[in-house]
Amino acid sequence: MKNKVILIASSVLLTTTFSMHSPKVEASSAYNVKVKTDDLRVRTGPSLNHKIVGITNTGQTFSYLGKKGAWTKVLYKGNTRYIYSSYLKKYKSHVAKKTSYNNSLFASPTEGRLTQGYGNSNGAYGYTFHNGVDLAAAKGTPVYASASGKVITSKNSGAYGKHVMISHSLQNQKYVTVYAHMNSLSVKNGQTVSKGMKIGTVGNTGNSFGNHLHFEIHKNSYKYSSYSAANSVNPMNYL
Repeated sequence: MKNKVILIASSVLLTTTFSMHSPKVEASSAYNVKVKTDDLRVRTGPSLNHKIVGITNTGQTFSYLGKKGAWTKVLYKGNTRYIYSSYLKKYKSHVAKKTSYNNSLFASPTEGRLTQGYGNSNGAYGYTFHNGVDLAAAKGTPVYASASGKVITSKNSGAYGKHVMISHSLQNQKYVTVYAHMNSLSVKNGQTVSKGMKIGTVGNTGNSFGNHLHFEIHKNSYKYSSYSAANSVNPMNYL
């Protein structure tokens, strides 16, 4: 993804298939933790005697899995790991789930848990603005076209890794959607796709630290900025 540190979380299914009527997405409570200091060690177990397997910095977020004594259990690069609790802040996250069908312009593009939202970020990779949302899911989870349109990019390149871009014309407004870090691509440049059509699978390619889909919506044309919204909009306002 063209953004900050991406860390995976356990996925909660939205739906296994999509139709031309997109599912209305609501959020239920879950918890993440945010790191409050730099150079915080990640260990294999809940004590100083356990092996260090990573270093975290201020602003990084992880899925909260519980506590054991003075240590917090988190999901780190797909594994259960431990971080000292005093330097973490626990907060409510969201789990996307299907509740009913509606006629929204865009459908949720995959099954997964929201692990990073849209907006200002901590500056990892040099990016201080997150132009989309991250949905953590298992490798190989299907990714669907969020709306009908034409594929304008389908390739493996740069920070996005394997990614697809689709142009849309919806209610007299042009949009571009971006689906990044995929494991496999099922569509080709120039191909016409329908809403809910499978376009690939969730993966961990490009600037990514775990299996997830990075999803963006841009109004008019695609225009990326590492420090501002540019043409991007918050996808959660459109799903």
